[in-house]
Amino acid sequence: MSAITRLASQYRLIESKLRPPFLRNAILYREQLTRSIMHEHSTSGVLTLVASAGSGKTTLMAQIFEESEKAGEQCFWLSLDSDDNEPAIFAKYILASSCDIGQNFQESESAFRDAGQSRNYEQFLDILLTRLVNVQLETAIFIDDFQFITNPTIIKFWNKLLQYSTPLLRIVIGSRNQLSLDLGRKKISGMITEVNQSDLNLSASEVTRYLREVHETNVPEHAAALLQSLTEGWIAGIQLAALAIGRDRVDAVSYIESFTGKDKILTEYLLQTVLRELPVPVREFLLDTAPLTRFTADLCNHVCKRSNGREMLEYLNQSNLFIVPEDNVEHWYRYHHLFSDFLRSELRKSNLEKYDMICISAATWCESEDLLNEAVQYCLLARDFNKAAGLITKRGPNLAQLSGDHSTVLDWMRRLPEEYHTSSPQLLLVHAWSSTFSRDPKLAVTLCRKVFAGIHDPDLYGWTLNKDQSDDAFWLAKSIEAIATVVSDELSKSIILCESIIEMAPPLQLLALATTYSVMAYACLGLREYQKSVNYAAEGYKYSIQAGSKFAAVWADFISGLANIELGRLHSALEDADRASATAGIEHAHNAYLRAMADFIHNEVNVQKCNFDVLQHRLKFTHTFTSLYGPAEPLLTSIRGDARHLFWVGEFDSARKILRNGQDLALSTNQFRLHFALLAEEIELQLRFDGIDSAKETIRRVNFYSSDHINLPIEFKPWIEETIAVIEIRVLMAGGKVDEALERISNIIKSTIQTGDTRVRFLHKMRSLRALGLWRNGSAREGVRELARVVDAAAPEDHAYEIVMAGSEILAILKEIQPKRKNPLVDKDLSVKYDFIERIISSINGDLDTPKRKMVLENSNIDVTKLLTGRELDILKLIVPGLDNNQIAGELQLSVATVKWHIHNIFQKIGVRSRTAAAAYGHNANLR
Repeated sequence: MSAITRLASQYRLIESKLRPPFLRNAILYREQLTRSIMHEHSTSGVLTLVASAGSGKTTLMAQIFEESEKAGEQCFWLSLDSDDNEPAIFAKYILASSCDIGQNFQESESAFRDAGQSRNYEQFLDILLTRLVNVQLETAIFIDDFQFITNPTIIKFWNKLLQYSTPLLRIVIGSRNQLSLDLGRKKISGMITEVNQSDLNLSASEVTRYLREVHETNVPEHAAALLQSLTEGWIAGIQLAALAIGRDRVDAVSYIESFTGKDKILTEYLLQTVLRELPVPVREFLLDTAPLTRFTADLCNHVCKRSNGREMLEYLNQSNLFIVPEDNVEHWYRYHHLFSDFLRSELRKSNLEKYDMICISAATWCESEDLLNEAVQYCLLARDFNKAAGLITKRGPNLAQLSGDHSTVLDWMRRLPEEYHTSSPQLLLVHAWSSTFSRDPKLAVTLCRKVFAGIHDPDLYGWTLNKDQSDDAFWLAKSIEAIATVVSDELSKSIILCESIIEMAPPLQLLALATTYSVMAYACLGLREYQKSVNYAAEGYKYSIQAGSKFAAVWADFISGLANIELGRLHSALEDADRASATAGIEHAHNAYLRAMADFIHNEVNVQKCNFDVLQHRLKFTHTFTSLYGPAEPLLTSIRGDARHLFWVGEFDSARKILRNGQDLALSTNQFRLHFALLAEEIELQLRFDGIDSAKETIRRVNFYSSDHINLPIEFKPWIEETIAVIEIRVLMAGGKVDEALERISNIIKSTIQTGDTRVRFLHKMRSLRALGLWRNGSAREGVRELARVVDAAAPEDHAYEIVMAGSEILAILKEIQPKRKNPLVDKDLSVKYDFIERIISSINGDLDTPKRKMVLENSNIDVTKLLTGRELDILKLIVPGLDNNQIAGELQLSVATVKWHIHNIFQKIGVRSRTAAAAYGHNANLR
């Protein structure tokens, strides 16, 4: 399954909008026009095609798309419609269409898109913009039917993309109307190719060829010239004439002479000369299928109550009767929008009731085929809002709670008239659930209170509920209210709410209890009460299994896994992750949310073990899901894991970008705890990999030490103060102020132990830093003893990360405590310790002793001047001393995009995957 297909299924998108229309054999291929446009566009960068409906814009764009792919460009396509003028929907489509651009593009952008689910789409679009303008391969973006876009947020995105696009990025836009984009600067600089109506109109010779090759109709040259003159070369008008003439019409010339083509009575003409001249069964079929946005033979049979749908579609396709296949197997079709608009208008005028009935019938079929988004859309088209509300009520809970597809639920509720939102408590609850996990907890609480009011006064909304239904709705609303509170980072308040639910909820309210215990576990995780978190998560898991809720079970294991990591119990955390994976099941579109939650724990365990090769494999699958929103922990775990991996392999620029995009996202969604945590993560990684100057610059930039500016509840103050203290200690260590750092470390360790704090991971960190400080301060023996205690505690769990993060100088201490190799059958514990220390040493050394790394270093003996171009040599020489992409660009007077493209080629030629490896290669090859 391709990435586009997977995302289309996952987001409930119409996949055919993400691909160019299939080019049939029976089509006029305009080689000269295509070559001319592509030649000009190759230098201009922006191509616009603006012409009326039926002018052949889409066909020409599809031909250019095909030729661009043959030329080696990576291309993506998006066909727009009126629904896409909403940022929420546009964001999903633009994300899905561009998922194959760039390494890990779809995974990371999926996370950011969904993180901003309910509010700041401008933030997401800016993130997407950054990735698009930094493409490292020649890329072409094709956007068709842009006339539907008027939303200021989306227009702003396109204006920015046009402004900042690079020579590696080409943009192709088709529209029926003049583009409402800022193209002035592009026009003045000659960086735009414009194709208009006259460019698309057919010449007389093309009319002759079109009639002959596409419609198998031969007409004299003078008749073809006359037809071209009457229609001004408008291809839709010529097609209408060809359909009316038919294959063997003897009076073709007379007919052409009377043809009105493009005048005001075109609709009348189309009805009389095309539709009414068709066989009655065909005419009836066209009108009966008019409301369908796309269709298969089975769908046509269902709505038309007939069995010859396949034969009808083949007839229309062979007759070129304004039907467009949407795939190369001719399974899905649609009508050309010009013809579709006409057919719908005719059906509405003649039989509006039938139009609505066909929409409802199509909704039923789509529901049975799990095409829920289209099913709801057909109900809304028919203005059958009760049925639409019923569909959302029936299918929404699974969609939101199992698939995590809150964006679809929220889009449905946006389009459903508000007076139908209270048609049932279940509809309010699914809306509340998705709002909660889309960072709109205030709306979720408001919706829950409507449920309480409706239960208290059944006449308020006209509900007829028995006692069991009332109880189920009440307790689910109470648990959603608790989730909304914890999402808002009001952790102590959420615990109070949860305690009241646990005390009062009937034992049979299994889902409410499962949810509530998981909320308790999550709140304790945030308050650093990790053993309580594990205990509550275990209760949440127990109730979730009894309730049959995979969603609640995976969340319980996710929370338990994070808490066990903090407790230093990586084996237990891995068990949590494995159980979550088993609960989620085999990966497919509908369980992507659950699979990702399980992968987050696996990734975090691998980070703590420093298994970055395994982590790199798993990251490919981590973000391909529809919702990384709601509580902050999943997003923090995801962003932090990505950044740590990228820092580890030497991709410092990319790692910093991920962290800073995450910080911006956190601020835009009022997640101040997440923002602070990501700032601390950036500084710690910089201190370990970039150096003290880079870290100090970040500290100054964000005013990190000013905790008064952190807009967080008082309950987070101890965590903030401790996090700042650890950063200060690391800065002191890096700056050579070891005595002061050691005093602070000792105080923190003493306080942690005296208060009975069970944070083993944190103690590993502090004791590793203390060991390093003692070693630097001349107390080598004491430093060795301190690190030995850490290793003894960490080795059984393979907990390497905090030792490695202490710094590369820890190597000397590790070698002092490394035991000799023993027979594992004689001394298993000593063997585990030996392997653990050996792996840490290997990790800190960059794993230089592995066969793959040896091969890289041996290959660097090859004459590099014969392997790389002159420009590539210049860039590799600057990579060796550690210059980043911006610095290299400035040094060589190149664009950053060009530098990235050259680095990509360098990596491929010398066989490395990171800047660190490339620098080692260049150093060994004596490049200075």
